[in-house]
Amino acid sequence: MSKFTWRELLDLNDKEKAWKSSLSCIGHIDMNAFFAQVDQVRYNLSVNDPVVSVQWSSIIAVSYAARKYGISRLDTLESARVKCPHLVAVHTATFLKGERIWKSTPLGKFPSPYEHKVSLDPYRREGRKILQIFQKHCDLVQKASVDESFLDLGRLVFKVLLLDSDEVMLNEQQLEALKEIKAMYKTQKYSIDDQLPPIPKLSQDLFPAIGNVIKEEGSAFIYTDWDDLVIAIGSMLTDMMRKDVFTETKYFTSCGVSNNKSLSKIASDFKKPDTQTIIFNKAINIFLDNGCFELTDFWTLGGNKGKEVLDLLECPKFDKQSINHVRETWPVLEDLQKAMKDRYVDLSIFQKFTFPLKDCDSMCLKIFNLTRGSWKEPVNSRPLVKSMTSNKNMRGDACKDLADCASWLQVFAGELELRINELQEESNKLLIPKTISVSIRSENRSSIHSKSGPFLMGRSSMTRDEFFLLIFDTAVPLVKELDMVYKDTVYPLTGLMLTLSNFEIIGKGSTIVDMFNRPKREFKDDSKEIKLQPVAEKELKKRKTFFDSSLETKKNVEDEKDSFVCDECFKKFNDQQDLSEHKDYHFALNLSIGMNGIEKHKTILNASKLDLMTRKRLAGDQSKKKSIKDFFSPKR
Repeated sequence: MSKFTWRELLDLNDKEKAWKSSLSCIGHIDMNAFFAQVDQVRYNLSVNDPVVSVQWSSIIAVSYAARKYGISRLDTLESARVKCPHLVAVHTATFLKGERIWKSTPLGKFPSPYEHKVSLDPYRREGRKILQIFQKHCDLVQKASVDESFLDLGRLVFKVLLLDSDEVMLNEQQLEALKEIKAMYKTQKYSIDDQLPPIPKLSQDLFPAIGNVIKEEGSAFIYTDWDDLVIAIGSMLTDMMRKDVFTETKYFTSCGVSNNKSLSKIASDFKKPDTQTIIFNKAINIFLDNGCFELTDFWTLGGNKGKEVLDLLECPKFDKQSINHVRETWPVLEDLQKAMKDRYVDLSIFQKFTFPLKDCDSMCLKIFNLTRGSWKEPVNSRPLVKSMTSNKNMRGDACKDLADCASWLQVFAGELELRINELQEESNKLLIPKTISVSIRSENRSSIHSKSGPFLMGRSSMTRDEFFLLIFDTAVPLVKELDMVYKDTVYPLTGLMLTLSNFEIIGKGSTIVDMFNRPKREFKDDSKEIKLQPVAEKELKKRKTFFDSSLETKKNVEDEKDSFVCDECFKKFNDQQDLSEHKDYHFALNLSIGMNGIEKHKTILNASKLDLMTRKRLAGDQSKKKSIKDFFSPKR
């Protein structure tokens, strides 16, 4: 009999349980030199053309054909051309200053970094196409980055073993081999905690694993239990998906298949390009001890945190034995935890770590299991977004005054609107930011000034054009305040940043107002290709007119010495502190109205009757005139 039970097999059919099952099957599919592949296809180049993707003078991706010449991302474009004179350099798409829509860069052309901002949207769009192919086949896909995804293959394997699968068409011999267990399942001739029957004879011949199978060198690999058969079928499924990706997009991929995300992630990177690596449970230690990986190669243990862990555990630095070192040195979890905490305390006198002492125990638990190939995490299709930023490092006089800030903010708002819309399409969720902030950086890089405020969506139905204008119009007062205070010391800027954060993620069909416990209304999902409507163009022209005259308006205000004016009600104050306190009032009022509606706040509104009357007067008839301040007036 098998060492596995029916419960463990049946858990594969449950998204919440499959990843924890002893029979779990997780795939990780990664694109090969993705940006370079996208550029090859986009510009009708062949796989044999030595292509590099370029951002200004920096190389951001190198095709495998170009790598044969010794070119890497550490090369400059000039040094790469020395190594390969017939190199094909493709510059990324860019936004032109003051424009919302990015444009592709003609082959052989290089835009000015003074007037353009890089757009990675062509790559994100192709990444979204590939994600949709995975989602067509698999019911639980987690996008790990623009060019890689995790797949929980549990339900697909379950269908192959116990039901009739549409994904893998089994031949007569395969169907005959699975006949017994399919019949037991359909007739329910089993108890949930009974052991599974033995796997079919010759399973390794009938269901061969597709790819590079990790095993003892020179030894034959024989399936002995259902976990072997599950992983083998998983490799058949990922092979089918990768072929589908190539058929539809012409992109090559690499893949890893194992019982958990961490192993599958490093397996997909093991043999590139266009290969998948299969790790059966009995071969986990063989794979981890092959001398090709460090502890820092595991997902989430890269960067400074991973380097700190290597230091704290005094791992070997040069022979890639850190995984084996941890597993052999600390066979007991408690000993590993004590060793890390003791060394943390000793070293914290001299250095500051990226994680606190209290996290050592949980981190050691993860490391203990990672080094044994037994760390499991769920595949999570929910978008993990805490903040979203658009920024540019400025050169020369690219941003020398408030009007330039406005032109770049228009670019940033367009990029953020597009990215949020893309993520909504991928996840079938609504992403609602609650906070917006603008940061400016002067030539002295330590001099960074920021201003943030609430991001209030005044109504539940909003088109993409309206959402873009809302981002832009909400950012404007923030940069104006920064300009008013720091104008004489920061220009020309060396950096400008627009950030949306504190995202609320709700299901499609829900509404923005659901977050505020208001009556439910239909949310208009305008997720079509970006197309600027005439109304939006008219609004942008009005905003451009405003900014063309904004500097002159600012001068008139500043000429009134010791006078500070509120942007919302134009009330004057004697100093910045009084003005800031007054703006706190507007902030609280707008937030209160946004969350609870006007009716529940008549007391507040009556107390500020004069201010609201002023607001109404300023808002006026929108059909007659619109300005930036109109957009921040509460909807009646």
